[in-house]
Amino acid sequence: MKRVLSNKYVLLISRLVLGSVFIVASIDKIALPEAFAVNIVAYKLLPYGLTNLFALIVPWMELLCGVFLIAGVFLRSSSFMVSLLLSMFTIAMITALVRGLKIDCGCFGVEHASPVSWMRVLEDLGLLVLGIHIFTLSPQEFAEQLVE
Repeated sequence: MKRVLSNKYVLLISRLVLGSVFIVASIDKIALPEAFAVNIVAYKLLPYGLTNLFALIVPWMELLCGVFLIAGVFLRSSSFMVSLLLSMFTIAMITALVRGLKIDCGCFGVEHASPVSWMRVLEDLGLLVLGIHIFTLSPQEFAEQLVE
């Protein structure tokens, strides 16, 4: 099984899918950070003072990580960061569902609004599996090779 999962074409497909999702997800948020900030506030998790900072930084992280994944550079770093973001998004959605909040997930910006749902949680978990797959089976990065 590891031989199949570590196949360069399987890794390439994982990178292209995850990278594309993150690039597409970042576009509306970069264009309309104030709308993304409204989505963030709806979750009632972050202190209000951090909302704007979060709304400005996260979409650019999504874009950069998506580009890195597709380009095949910084694979371990970008897949680790994407996995952290997906974990954070998943936890936020689960807490919203448990608290009974009827809000948009903010996943793809205002133009593609969709409500927080258990299906969205499963989608994020599926993407998280791809992120972990890329992280664990990608070759070491240059800096890591220098240390050895």
